[in-house]
Amino acid sequence: MKKKSLFAVILIFGFISAFSQACPDSLYITSQAQIDSFQIMYPNCTEIEGDVYISGNNITNLNGLSVLTSIGIDLWIEGNDALTSLSGLDNVTSIGGELRIGALFIGNNSLTSLTGLEGVTSIGNDLEIVGNVTLTSLSGLENVTSTGGDLWIYDNNALTSLSGLENVTSTGGILRISYNDALTSLSGLEGLTSIGGGIYISENNALTSLSGLEGLTSIGGSIGITGNDVLTSLSGMEGLTSIGEGIYIGENNALTSLSAFDNVTSIGGSLGIGGNDALTSLSGLEGLTSIGGGIGISYNDALTSLSGLESLTSIGDPLSIQENDALTSLSGLDNVTSVGGYLYIGYNDALTSLSGLES
Repeated sequence: MKKKSLFAVILIFGFISAFSQACPDSLYITSQAQIDSFQIMYPNCTEIEGDVYISGNNITNLNGLSVLTSIGIDLWIEGNDALTSLSGLDNVTSIGGELRIGALFIGNNSLTSLTGLEGVTSIGNDLEIVGNVTLTSLSGLENVTSTGGDLWIYDNNALTSLSGLENVTSTGGILRISYNDALTSLSGLEGLTSIGGGIYISENNALTSLSGLEGLTSIGGSIGITGNDVLTSLSGMEGLTSIGEGIYIGENNALTSLSAFDNVTSIGGSLGIGGNDALTSLSGLEGLTSIGGGIGISYNDALTSLSGLESLTSIGDPLSIQENDALTSLSGLDNVTSVGGYLYIGYNDALTSLSGLES
């Protein structure tokens, strides 16, 4: 009997060994069964040199991947409707490429937090959190200090804050925060000091301030702040001193002030202020002395003056001021001596003189 039992054990071990494989170059997982059998199929596999892609409607947990410590290229987790947690990835410390949690129209519809990613300290390329409709927190990313590429927080309807990103100090690419309907502030980004690309904050319907960006001092690209319906001020951007490209502030219906840009002295690109229905002046731009591109100021229904541009002396490209129904004066442009392109002043119904353009 003992001989038969020993033979059975040897037979089972031989069967498993026969089907065990070397660590795969990349890992494409579409079912819970693949996760559950991973450590049997790939014993001693702790590092994936290529991509890891996880997407499947019946995937409920990632526990079978607990032996993984690093991913050489991208980690994509999307379209997992039953997945509630990322526990199982706890031992992953580095991702050489992109970390993507969700995507447009194929988010993770039951995921509420990013718990399970606490071991990750470096992301070589983009960090994208997109289309996760039940995600309320970014907890789990506390040990990430930088991203080599972009940082996207996009279309997460239940997300109320960016808490969990406190230790991110820089992004190599752009920062995009858009279509997060419950997001009220940018709290959680306090550690961010530099952005290699641009910053785009748009269509966040509950966002009332930019509080959380106080540590930001430089932006390599452009700033776009658009379509945030209840945003009343740009408070939070006071630390900015240099902007590599342009600024566009548009269609923020409750915005009353630009005062957060007090310390910006020059803009490499253009300045656009358009469709901000509650904005009455350009106060807050007093430090601005030169603009490399043009200026476009249009469709700001409550704007009565250009006060705030008094320090501006040169404009690299066209100056266009149009469709500002309450504008009564061009005072504020008094010190502008050169405009690189055309000058267009039109359809400002309350404007009766061009006083302010004498220089």
